[in-house]
Amino acid sequence: MLNFLPWPILFLINSIIILCNVMITAIPIAVIAVFKLLLPFNFVKIITSKLNYFFYRVFVEINAFALFLTNKIKFDVQGNDLIKIKKSCIIISNHLSWADIIILLHVYRGKIPITKFFLKQSLVFIPIVGLACLGLGMPFLKRYSKAQMIKNPKLKYKDIQTTKKACKSLTTEPSALINFVEGTRYTKQKALRNKSPYKHLMLPKTPSLGVALSEVGHDIECILNTTLCYKSNKHSPFIDMLKGRLKDVYARVEVIDVDDSLIGDYLNDKEFKQRFAAWIRDLWAKKDEQLDNYLKSCNNKTK
Repeated sequence: MLNFLPWPILFLINSIIILCNVMITAIPIAVIAVFKLLLPFNFVKIITSKLNYFFYRVFVEINAFALFLTNKIKFDVQGNDLIKIKKSCIIISNHLSWADIIILLHVYRGKIPITKFFLKQSLVFIPIVGLACLGLGMPFLKRYSKAQMIKNPKLKYKDIQTTKKACKSLTTEPSALINFVEGTRYTKQKALRNKSPYKHLMLPKTPSLGVALSEVGHDIECILNTTLCYKSNKHSPFIDMLKGRLKDVYARVEVIDVDDSLIGDYLNDKEFKQRFAAWIRDLWAKKDEQLDNYLKSCNNKTK
């Protein structure tokens, strides 16, 4: 609608909408979180969970409105039309940009329960927002350097403990846990540095997903394997979105049923760990081929 406006104006509009959206939703959720901590009764948990879900839906809808208002996006989304998760699920995806979060929320809008992301621990100290994320049950991860882990090997298992705790919340109330399996945003430089065998993806990291399925594999409905691409905005999708210049969003959703082959003792069973790692690598190889075919077909159309 407003895509014709100069990008500085659109950038300002989107920044204001995002700020207002955070304030509208984060402040009530933060207040609810305080009540939840002060009154740890079951009926309070039930009421606060319903309120949290309401404000979460408000957040998602405002984001969707902002995308419609300031960007003229051509969505190419397949595989999500029949999805309606009633219990809990795990969403896995490649990671390209901060825009991924907003786009994933848009792709799964109204189809999944309240969404939880793994967040950096430093974000918990952001006023209001950090408390709101705690109130929603977002898991916080603290990253350690190799030197720190060599000095204290126990630090290597801190994220695993956080993952286990996050997974338990999937069994207590319906939620969707989003896992960017690559652990970092993709760039060609990072891919080369990490010797990724894929053209468009980083190497997948298996521990968090392996531990998650070991903990709650029998309690979730499915895994939603999501593939994202921004063919016209490869370098800075999030900034382009703020500028009202996000043009193309490609998303493919594959529903993966969780059977016994994906559930095992990831931490202690070496044979299972190897099988699971091979499964993830194969999944990523197919994802990479899917992206490559899509980009090639786009290039052929422009010729």
